[in-house]
Amino acid sequence: MLTAPAPAAGLLLSWPQEVLWLAERMRPGTVLDPRCGIGRAFAFAAEPDLDLLGRALTAVVERHDAVRTLPRRDGDDLHLDLRPARPVAVPVGRLPAGARDDDVRRAVLAAGTAPYDLVHGPLVRAVWLRGDTGGVLVLGLHHWAGDAAALDALQQETAELYAALRTGDPLPPAPPRYADLAAAGRSRPADGAEELHAWWRAELTGLRRAALPGDAGRTAGSATALLARPLDPAASAALLQLTVEHRASPYMVLLAALGAVLDDGRDADALDGTVFTVDGGRSGAARRTIGFLSEPLPLRLRLDRSLPLGAAVGAVRGTVLGAMGHRGVPFLELLGSAPRLAVSLLRGSRPATLVQYFTLTDLDLAGLPGRVLPTFPATDDGEPHPWALPIDLDLTVERRGAEHGVAVLYDPGRWSRADVAASLDTLEDVLRRGRTDPGRPLGRRRPEGAS
Repeated sequence: MLTAPAPAAGLLLSWPQEVLWLAERMRPGTVLDPRCGIGRAFAFAAEPDLDLLGRALTAVVERHDAVRTLPRRDGDDLHLDLRPARPVAVPVGRLPAGARDDDVRRAVLAAGTAPYDLVHGPLVRAVWLRGDTGGVLVLGLHHWAGDAAALDALQQETAELYAALRTGDPLPPAPPRYADLAAAGRSRPADGAEELHAWWRAELTGLRRAALPGDAGRTAGSATALLARPLDPAASAALLQLTVEHRASPYMVLLAALGAVLDDGRDADALDGTVFTVDGGRSGAARRTIGFLSEPLPLRLRLDRSLPLGAAVGAVRGTVLGAMGHRGVPFLELLGSAPRLAVSLLRGSRPATLVQYFTLTDLDLAGLPGRVLPTFPATDDGEPHPWALPIDLDLTVERRGAEHGVAVLYDPGRWSRADVAASLDTLEDVLRRGRTDPGRPLGRRRPEGAS
């Protein structure tokens, strides 16, 4: 089994943090880079009470041990230091006069990638970017202390604590401690473990990666490029309508439509390839806990592309529900069933395709509405994305209201921007035709314009 050494002190890593620690050992200075953060931004028409917001975030730090537990590397050892809570202030930046979308995007990116203090903490922060009228609030976590689900918890906690402090009402009950959830995850019952492992061994035998088509002669690099754009309105509407028609989640419909584009390296009409999603690792009260609890979850797509999109949705539904029904095996143990992937990880690479779907919601601060902004705003800028951990291929679709945005983080050594753009064009076409021509075969489509 692929393992990472346990921390040298008494605090336990969660299984998902074991994956982060392994990634740091393979590529030192990536996961534990002070700039390795995640965040969410909200546009406000008026300025909130920043002192009150600081008090709310101070309460977040007091209630959530994950943002006070700091990783410290000492050679091949990892120490976890639990720090006392410290008051949180909300620094104020300034948007340029008459700021355009690109100005806001750059300011939010700069705020999100500013380094965290990994010595003293905390691993949570907020920055107010003041504009001509109103401004933008950026909430952030260092990646060691949080994932996308943790951002949801941070957003909920911030809103509830801000409102309670403003009115003088009692604070909501404290959520479960991250350390307790991590310990519970590591001491899970052994009942049924062998059956779970047997299912995954069968599922991952002969695993092949599913990826976007491109030039197989290209060489993987170490940079990360970004292409982000709105999903075509007709395709966006079709995605939501198809979820109702096929009684599936938007993520299932998205994966099924991607089946027309993905390549498993066999040059075959049928698809048998694996992508990854992220299992949030939370249920019940734990949804309110900030911390890193998400693990990669492999999904093996077996699609007959001679059948319509609706049949592909049904096949994907079975795949997703099967994988979700066999959770409980830590990702590091799953790698024992996928030796080629394990060897690649030991070499420090990430030869995997990650596909995610999120629904973003607005932030309400005691009646003051903040409109959530895309995590990856649309841009024609071809500049490298300043992500500390090199990314091979991640496709994320975000829903905001009735609209969707799509962002692809990719290795420009393997795919050109034209490859990625053409694949997204094809994805949109598959979704639209899934509504207008539901009997049409899914097909295997090499995107026009791809190299």
